[in-house]
Amino acid sequence: MAIAHFSASIVSRGSGRSVVLSAAYRHCAKMEYEREARTIDYTRKQGLLHEEFVLPADAPKWVRTLIADRSVSGAVEAFWNKVEAFEKRADAQLARDLTIALPLELSAEQNITLVRDFVERHILAKGMVADWVYHDNPGNPHIHLMTTLRPLTADGFGSKKVAVIGDDGQPVRTKSGKILYELWAGSTDDFNVLREGWFERLNHHLALGGIDFRIDGRSYEKQRIDLEPTIHLGVGAKAI
Repeated sequence: MAIAHFSASIVSRGSGRSVVLSAAYRHCAKMEYEREARTIDYTRKQGLLHEEFVLPADAPKWVRTLIADRSVSGAVEAFWNKVEAFEKRADAQLARDLTIALPLELSAEQNITLVRDFVERHILAKGMVADWVYHDNPGNPHIHLMTTLRPLTADGFGSKKVAVIGDDGQPVRTKSGKILYELWAGSTDDFNVLREGWFERLNHHLALGGIDFRIDGRSYEKQRIDLEPTIHLGVGAKAI
């Protein structure tokens, strides 16, 4: 049965992670990790059903040129190495990593259509790159979706923080006159909106598929249901 799992983490060097390493693992691919001048090879890994690397409609010329005529994994390799090279800090945050359960009730083709719909409306529309893979593990179909934390600019990447713009089109200022900034990739509230957007699209596609039930992504507490939530077990835990 379809489950309401939608989680996020940050790919950060501070926690020992690499976005190129994460991408190679997710895409079951062989990639050059240029920062450490070594090759990452996950071509023996199983479970990859589908993969896409998609740019927003207004993506600048340099990034389109960067990935032109490359395979999906080749485009992913080139782009995330570019991110790794740009971020200099030892504790740099490199990408947002979403893990989203897919409904068993929909076919693979229907789930791909669902993900594309969600990505178009809630990722690309915000100017973010979408790198996603569909892992068809038995009883646990899901996607991993990595998105950018910085805007794409004409010559590279912009700031992670941008000025808050008021209704008058001008930057909002504090009482002391300083410009108020927010994270370009979004706050906790923005993440909750993103999560709600997934469940809205999920339920829409369940209805299109003739499935007569809906998924509520709210917690039991918010639904006023007197139950303790269970812990989502990944494929590794299930194997144990």
